[in-house]
Amino acid sequence: MSADATRSVSLEWESGQVFHAKSPAGASITLDGDTVRGFSPMESLLSSVSACMGIDIVHILGKMRIELGGLHIAVEGDRAAEPPRYFERIRMRFRFEGNLPRDKAERAVELSLEKYCSVFHSMRRDIDVETTIEMS
Repeated sequence: MSADATRSVSLEWESGQVFHAKSPAGASITLDGDTVRGFSPMESLLSSVSACMGIDIVHILGKMRIELGGLHIAVEGDRAAEPPRYFERIRMRFRFEGNLPRDKAERAVELSLEKYCSVFHSMRRDIDVETTIEMS
């Protein structure tokens, strides 16, 4: 296994349901099960899958030599009623800005979801994911 295949973070409990996560490079985020002081772990997961796909999409469009004016991602997740309360469904809305062809935007989203997004591919295989493309 190569050195870049391993990722790590450390978490330190503050109080209640609050943890501070820190990367080896020094970046940090606060996670809070009550969502008062930071994202809940489940909100963090939605953010992570969205950011992963966004990074992929920007990279893919760049490889296609498509200029992107902006990208906004909104995501919602529906959780199972019973523990472990995992996401059963995730809906993602991608709003692309700029003069780019819709088919290229759709292809970039498709490639990220089907092939490249490592966060998504690290989750359960039975999650129903729905994506919507908007052009502005």
